[in-house]
Amino acid sequence: MGEVSYLPLIEEMVWSYSRIESFNDCPYRFFLKYISKCKETDKFYASYGSFMHKLIENYYRGFLAKDEMLTEFLTGFSKNVKGIRPQESTVQKYIKCGAEYLRGFQPFKYSMVDVEKRVEFEIDGLKFIGYIDYLGEEDGEYFIIDNKSRDLKPRSNREKPTVKDRELDEMLRQLYIYSAAVKQEYGKFPKALCFNCFKSGVFIEEPFREESYYEAIDWAKRMVEDIKSTDDFYPNREFFSCYYICGVSDDCVYDQMAREERRRKFR
Repeated sequence: MGEVSYLPLIEEMVWSYSRIESFNDCPYRFFLKYISKCKETDKFYASYGSFMHKLIENYYRGFLAKDEMLTEFLTGFSKNVKGIRPQESTVQKYIKCGAEYLRGFQPFKYSMVDVEKRVEFEIDGLKFIGYIDYLGEEDGEYFIIDNKSRDLKPRSNREKPTVKDRELDEMLRQLYIYSAAVKQEYGKFPKALCFNCFKSGVFIEEPFREESYYEAIDWAKRMVEDIKSTDDFYPNREFFSCYYICGVSDDCVYDQMAREERRRKFR
């Protein structure tokens, strides 16, 4: 791939957090998905998250009543949650967690501005697009809420950040990038960035910090420059991510070779 420059294609891209994070996670996944345009296949964890997102969205759009969400989840799980299943105990855990969340579902305390809000905005001339799961408002202040299946933890506020604190900061990048869209449309930054962790039932509200915002914006710009300057979309091989997460692994020559090696090993 090093003999060909994909810069003309990359220069025309509209950016998103997921597009940048795809490169950050595995440059070859980025190549397959956004340059080669390989069709994605359904994966269990991603489709579970998408299904839960849709149920929450349908409630706020008035398509589902609160007492209908659990029934829709249980009856639609097999049809909507697709892909290679992890071990059965894991599947049952995800069903149990989703059921518990929906059984005790409580609407967000903020008035709804929009749900699954499509935003188009610019960061220093770079075109971006994104979808805000829920944009809320209270007393003239805005709140971004992101629905997450990931088991995030509230900030520990310890002098030395914990592993979970660092994970939270990584996840907040996306919401800080979306904050640029809120500022451009409404004239002010959100007051807080929130995670609704539906698998664990944890709700996290982080106050907006301008310093963290500019760090996230600088990270996004640096990553775009890295993508533009790369001439080697190398793979980051990691079994769980490749097998259970990556939607383009069926087109990945590196994953196909790894599968063949495993087959030979266990014959």
